[in-house]
Parts: sequence; structure tokens; C-alpha cells
Amino acid sequence: MSEDQPKRGKGRPTIYNEETATEFCRLLALGNTLRSLCATDQFPAPQTIYDWIEKYPDFAEQYARARSQQADHYAEMIIDEAFGAHDASIGRLRMDALKWAASKIAPKKYGDKIEVEANQSNNIKLSFTIPHRDAPVDILELESPDSVTIQDRAGSQANIAEADIADIEPIEISRD
Repeated sequence: MSEDQPKRGKGRPTIYNEETATEFCRLLALGNTLRSLCATDQFPAPQTIYDWIEKYPDFAEQYARARSQQADHYAEMIIDEAFGAHDASIGRLRMDALKWAASKIAPKKYGDKIEVEANQSNNIKLSFTIPHRDAPVDILELESPDSVTIQDRAGSQANIAEADIADIEPIEISRD
């Protein structure tokens, strides 16, 4: 090292600088995990990143955008995995892991949809999407204590009355 160059400290960066923060968020958005990025010497430890989020609002916004883009990246990887997996079991495992990660990072966009509505007549409408990929029914709506609406993926609907509900035998649902 020449005398006119400043000495660099050893170890990872801990002092915030925009260049490091921008590169970190860029790589995060491309699907890298916080853990894998912080394992390199290029970026600080995870706790330092969390400290930066608390201390620097611009970085917090940049980090949030990167996380949202990371969820989009994972969703796209699911498609790639679905068509490129050579082993169905491994492909399914990878896709499930990516779906889970995307749903936790961006639950409003990729999470299971649950809606609850209430009106003055004390009826409650509960709608949810069944997350199992092979389920023939996509949406169940419980509109009142005596009515259930079932809608499949094609949009066909059926109403089940209270008497029909009482006749339904409970079943055990298992997932392979």
C-alpha cells in the first residue's frame, strides 16, 4: 500500500454509506438472502443492517422495496422451478419453500387471502382461499350461520343450506 492511500481497516463495514446500502438492497432484490449477503466480507452483520433500518429512513424505504422485489423474484423462480425440475419431489419442495418465503415477505400480495366482513344484521362473511394446489374448491364463503357458498376455480358457485351442512360427515384432511 502506498503512502498516499489511506489505510483500510480490517473486517466488515459497519459505518453506513449509501453505496454499500444500495448494493446490498440491489442484491437482496435479486433473491439473495440477508443471511447469505451478511456472510460475505462486503456487507456488515445482520444486526448492523437492522440498525441501519432503524437509524436511516431512506435506507428503510429502500430495504422495504428490495424485500418486495425479492418476493416477486421468488414468485418468478416458482415458475422456473415448475418447468425445469428434473425430480418432481425436489421441485415440489423447492416451489413450496419459495411460495412460503414469498408469502411471508409480501403477505398482501402472495399470502393466503382472508377477508372478514360484518354488517348490522349480525351476519358475518368470511372468505378464504384454500392454499392447496389440488383442491377442487378455491373459495369458501360463510355468509351466515346457516349458509355456505362454495366457488371453484372456474367461477361456478353452489350454496349449501344449514340442513345440508348438518348432514356432512367430518373428514380428516391430510397433505401428501
